[in-house]
Amino acid sequence: MNAINRSRCLKCYALVLTLGLGQPREVVAGEPALDLAVPQVRMTLEGPMAARLDGIIHNWLIPAPDANPGMLEMMRLRDRTPPYESPVPWAGEFVGKYLTSCVLACRLSDDARLRDVTARVMRDLIQTQAEDGYLGPFPDNRLLSRWDVWGHYHCMLAMYLWHRDTGDADALQAAVRAADLMCTTFLDSGKRLHDAGSHEMNMAVIHVLGLLYRETRKDAYLQLMQQIEQDWQRPPAGDYHRLALQGIEFYQTPKPRWESLHPMIGLAELFRVTGDDSYRQALVHWWQSIYRTDIHNSGSFSTNEQAVGNPFQPGAIETCCTVAWMAYSVEALWLTGDSRIADALEHATWNAALGHQHPSGRWCTYDTPMNGKRLASAHSIVFQSRPGTPELNCCSVNGPNGLGLISQWAVLGGSSGLYVNYYGPGKTEVQLEDGSRWSFVQTTGYPVTGSVELEVRPPQATALPLLLRIPRWSLETKVAVNGVPLDNVRPGAYLKIERTWTPGDKVTLELDLCLRALRGDHHVQFHTSLLRGPILLTFDQKFNTMDPADVPELDLASLPLEPLPADDPILKDRPLGPIVALATQAAEGQRVVLCDFGSAGAYGTLYRSWLPVHNAPLAPFQLQYPEANAVLPVEQVSLAWNRAEPGSVYELRIAADANFQTVLLHATDLEAAEFTWTAPLDLPEDRAAATYYWQVESRHGERRAGAANGPLSFTLDARVQTSLRGVVVRAALAGTPEPQDGRLLVSEDIAPAAGRDGAAQGAVAFNGTSTKLVYDAPQFPLRTYTFAAWFCPQGLEADGRRWHQIVSAWCEPVNDPLRVSVQDLELVVSIEQPNGGCRLSGGRVENGKWAHVAVVKKFTELTLYVNGKQAGRASVPASYQPGPKNVGIGCNPNYTGPEVFQGHLAQVLFVREALPEEEIRKLADIP
Repeated sequence: MNAINRSRCLKCYALVLTLGLGQPREVVAGEPALDLAVPQVRMTLEGPMAARLDGIIHNWLIPAPDANPGMLEMMRLRDRTPPYESPVPWAGEFVGKYLTSCVLACRLSDDARLRDVTARVMRDLIQTQAEDGYLGPFPDNRLLSRWDVWGHYHCMLAMYLWHRDTGDADALQAAVRAADLMCTTFLDSGKRLHDAGSHEMNMAVIHVLGLLYRETRKDAYLQLMQQIEQDWQRPPAGDYHRLALQGIEFYQTPKPRWESLHPMIGLAELFRVTGDDSYRQALVHWWQSIYRTDIHNSGSFSTNEQAVGNPFQPGAIETCCTVAWMAYSVEALWLTGDSRIADALEHATWNAALGHQHPSGRWCTYDTPMNGKRLASAHSIVFQSRPGTPELNCCSVNGPNGLGLISQWAVLGGSSGLYVNYYGPGKTEVQLEDGSRWSFVQTTGYPVTGSVELEVRPPQATALPLLLRIPRWSLETKVAVNGVPLDNVRPGAYLKIERTWTPGDKVTLELDLCLRALRGDHHVQFHTSLLRGPILLTFDQKFNTMDPADVPELDLASLPLEPLPADDPILKDRPLGPIVALATQAAEGQRVVLCDFGSAGAYGTLYRSWLPVHNAPLAPFQLQYPEANAVLPVEQVSLAWNRAEPGSVYELRIAADANFQTVLLHATDLEAAEFTWTAPLDLPEDRAAATYYWQVESRHGERRAGAANGPLSFTLDARVQTSLRGVVVRAALAGTPEPQDGRLLVSEDIAPAAGRDGAAQGAVAFNGTSTKLVYDAPQFPLRTYTFAAWFCPQGLEADGRRWHQIVSAWCEPVNDPLRVSVQDLELVVSIEQPNGGCRLSGGRVENGKWAHVAVVKKFTELTLYVNGKQAGRASVPASYQPGPKNVGIGCNPNYTGPEVFQGHLAQVLFVREALPEEEIRKLADIP
């Protein structure tokens, strides 16, 4: 790298990326609505993207139906004896997702075999449809349970897309018959689609109902869409429209799982059908929220299959989640024309989508971690396979859509202007709404190099604006038309070129591939990700002599990056890539090779995208609690935030207004990442509540950084009762259920038992079947609590993972904020929450042996202690879902099923405070 290039790239080191990769503009209410035309597109890809797509087509999409005939046979067997063998609740989606992958791949390839297989499987699927329009694999409760409507949604979407591309009337008619069945089932029938449960899944059909309504104008489809939208407001559904307009973050919604993105696409259809711009605003708000808080360094989405509010937090990054995010991003791009959304799609395509699909195309992952190894989904979620479907699962059929979606964002627009978004070698043919055909031929080594030559081929000399995407990361971009340089080239925007185009006109772009750094938080040990253009650079064990644990520190202030020549042994004769390979030197002089994330780990090797980097930007941190828009009682307020990098101190401000003009507290040089504030006790006379705003700034040396998600607000409300102080239940259970503190509600079949010291009436006994002990739990603690008890199992054995509750506060489906139990002789904490639960293991227990268990919730941290020692910790929502009003000891308080503990319990304590570890040790009798 010459001195000029080195100087230019050093300017980019100041570009600090925190939780996003560049934030798109906010959608403003009242601004002119935009819905870009989506032309018919056919692409012929070349270069590495073409090689990856060809592998998927020939090694998976074409052979998959014959290798997994149960994909269709499950439909044919639904009314036979025996039916298909115990399909998973979402099995009906498999053929639909597979066909969508095929249809989108057909837009990117002229492979005749692929088109024939797609047509054959589509025809066979239509032939399995029941007379009443049913398309699923289930013999009973059709459309009324499981994820049955969700499965129909994916089949109907594939049928609609195939009809749009080929004119296949049978495909459209099959989708219409399925939609008619839904209307018959859920309109004026006494049943509503909400009653089918699995709301974020089954309500996704609103998307395809919108597509079919615009195709057929059948009023019933709009009526069912409106019913679904109304029922979004009924718990435990996601309330996607109202909450968006309130500015709630997606991870704070009742349904932050990835499946919610599909019904949320229905917001776009509601906008198109009704013209109400609030639907468009809601869709874009959710996009911005997810992008801001939950998109990983690879452009992928989800942590353990949902949004959690932090993109650095470890957890499974599921392929289906990323594909759903990309499909949602396509809709957001159509509705905004914001080039930075196209940037996000490009980033996800080159990293996440290529990363979850093996370069051979033969298999894809379920989880594609930021650091780690790639495991085939057929292995990691093999529980979804059945006889006849050895390779089928939700991800294997869906993964190819990550690349197939290129056809839906590569070129957009129409006679008012064409938006060019995709850069890469190949040819794109576009048919506009007036029937005219344009083509674009790209000659480029992108993304290895930043030089792109775009040949424009209109049908004849034509005046039409051409809008070129200038990536936000390309700070110094050069553009010329037929050799004439253009001005006003701005990063993160479209460059609009207005002229009369003639066949053969050439546009050249020199994109700025300078290095960028994304610093992580404590979840990734404050390491750094390096990005070059759209590519996330990654250390792969395959291409280096040192092992991943021994990666030396890189110096961002002096980091030469040299592309490896084509004849380098790392690149030569490597059918699995990499696409990009760069050599650099560590501070100690060792050679380090970094490759593209999409190729890393292809050989089964360990890889790292979070690297030790010196002179990196300040580490980001987040405000934890009070969480955004929290409503609290009027009492002392506990504030906390993630720790920034070691050696940081903090500055806290609390204000009475969003602009921090009236600062009520300014605390400096704080070393701890928490603070207790005594708020003004006198609220304004005309209000029962007051809202406050807070922000924290970290300082490390001379550098400063504000919390990435701040400032946040919280409200103190005199009408809210405290849930942070006091005892809920204290019961020694010394032969009697009567508590020392708290109120006993139910006591059935309780017997005195020997205690830990063998003395009579030192505990109470639970019989494993009918014992019930329930206490009142007013103002149930949802933000902080401590539960502790001594327990001694008696006669337990492996019994099919039956619950033997030590404590439970279950009050309704997916709402148990405090569950400790024994399952198959394993001590487990299993929290159920609509916005994400958790499971912690306390290890094996022994019959006849006493042990002490404690669970401490401190806002976003849940910690399990066994015999006074920490056994596990998990991230949880700062506040659990309201609802619990009592707590069961040795039983489920509100469920009559067999969930009773078998053994002895003693010394139960349930308090609202998060007790410190030294108090837990005392309770466990550890000095």
